[in-house]
Amino acid sequence: MMSSNRKGEASGVHRNPGARNAVLMGLRSIWHTLLDTIFPPKCLVCQRLYQPASVSAGNNHLAHTVTKSRDLLPLAHRSLSAICCQECVQALTAISEPLCSCCGMMFKQLQKDNHLCGDCIMRPKSFRMARATMVYDQQSMAAIHRFKYAGKTQLAKPFGGLLLNTYLRYWQHDAIDMILPVPLHSQKFRYRGFNQAYLMIDRWQTISAPNPLTAPHTRLRTDVLTRRKATVSQTGLDRQRRLNNVKGAFRVRLPKTVRERKILVVDDVYTTGATVDECARSLLEAGAAQVDVLTLARAI
Repeated sequence: MMSSNRKGEASGVHRNPGARNAVLMGLRSIWHTLLDTIFPPKCLVCQRLYQPASVSAGNNHLAHTVTKSRDLLPLAHRSLSAICCQECVQALTAISEPLCSCCGMMFKQLQKDNHLCGDCIMRPKSFRMARATMVYDQQSMAAIHRFKYAGKTQLAKPFGGLLLNTYLRYWQHDAIDMILPVPLHSQKFRYRGFNQAYLMIDRWQTISAPNPLTAPHTRLRTDVLTRRKATVSQTGLDRQRRLNNVKGAFRVRLPKTVRERKILVVDDVYTTGATVDECARSLLEAGAAQVDVLTLARAI
């Protein structure tokens, strides 16, 4: 027979959700340690075996500190180290100021302030401002391609956290009314099974940080902007072909919804900006007051 003290302890754990959660977390930690010993994890990007780093802050806090450094660490460390090796994490480079005040191109001259780049002077954009999290180079391209084309949707949350960090840096005090992921054509969506831009934004709701999706005036919508033309991949196309490829590709299904609204368009990669600029042009023609752009990576 169980003593009264043991009964009290057991019932205390049963009545105390905090104690029960602590026990479950301890058991889960032991289980994961056992699994990692028997089946060493592979980096989601390079596929090499690696020892996961200890991430004390946890993914739920990865957007609490807004970084302004060209080095994404420690933010990327906290968000990616549980699923990627240190070599892949440390190879990522943040976009930082000075930037083109419009398209977000990163300048090499660190001593200068933000100003318009030559391309934005010669070819004014439809969007007001574009900002990105990291440089689109060989390393970030490998990580993003694993996410988009290999179905590694586990990357959606850490990528979403990095994206949220950039949002909080540049739009925390702006009243964005609507967040729109760049839509996929229905054929590509059926083939891939998910919209990578939507997944990253949707993960914001799972991050314990200032979250624009909890603001009463900000809405994440997927039914407003549609892609009506099955464009070919922009990869490998020159600037003019990119422009021609996406011309007329987007349609605003609900013009009344965007009228006089401040809109943020979100995509995974900004290269020439042809895709997001065409989205912005369509939204402005439908009556939007302002269109900004946020991407995970940007070519420089």
